[in-house]
Amino acid sequence: MGRYDHRKHAGNAGDVWKHLLLLEAANWLLASGSSLTYAESHAARPEYILNAPGEWQGGIGRIWPLLPCLADFCYFDILKILNQAGLHPAMNGRQAAMSGSDKASETVSIPAIYPIIYPGSARLIYELAKKRRSSLQADVWDNDAAVADAWKSFFNSSCPACSSDPKGIVFHRGDGFAGVMAHLDRSAPGLLFIDPPYVDPGEIPLAEELLQTARDRGWIVMWWYMMDVLTAPDNLQTFELLFSETGLDCGRWAGAVVALTGKRDERLDGLISHLHRRREAFIRILKLE
Repeated sequence: MGRYDHRKHAGNAGDVWKHLLLLEAANWLLASGSSLTYAESHAARPEYILNAPGEWQGGIGRIWPLLPCLADFCYFDILKILNQAGLHPAMNGRQAAMSGSDKASETVSIPAIYPIIYPGSARLIYELAKKRRSSLQADVWDNDAAVADAWKSFFNSSCPACSSDPKGIVFHRGDGFAGVMAHLDRSAPGLLFIDPPYVDPGEIPLAEELLQTARDRGWIVMWWYMMDVLTAPDNLQTFELLFSETGLDCGRWAGAVVALTGKRDERLDGLISHLHRRREAFIRILKLE
């Protein structure tokens, strides 16, 4: 497998779409219980520091001034909280109408000076569980030594006196496909996020095998990919976003897809309906702006 560094892609339009839906799914699952079991095949770093220029400017950078309109989405609310220390009144007094607010408008808060803190997917799951005061058991994988060091630093800064991570996140350095596959034998089912970097064509069949195995073991599985990379199997529920539809830009990529599967029951049907509603709400807000 080729070496991959997500830092130059962090916060781009593809990240926005996968993180929005991942957090909506986790939040919906936590609404019916007080704990979440979570696994991720390719976790990357706990956070990124976004400076201009970068791909993020066509993704979260374009959405950032609209955060007040998107506060109902837990993903955007967490981004605002993590960057609270750097939030200032918008440049030039820019205003944005607040949907459902008694005020006609409210000043948009955006960072007056970069950088922006952008969390990775596993960090977002942790922040969501913390926000909801829910129990979390997360096992995440990555085979990059620099990523492992970043997680070690994150754990140490969160609890220097702890001998192990206090947040319910266990980072495993190693191959994510093999690691999660073995993990399925010893873990209760939960939410699995498959997010390979697609630097090797061999990752696609490995992702498909992991998805099918996890689904058969009772997991709810989310699989992210760029629209031009592949087409999901017919038995998966897909949630697509054309970047041009919402004013986002990701270079040569036209859009992104999150595929969802699991044991077909009322719980999964409820989650699918929820994600469709949230997709439509997100697109509607961005189109209005």
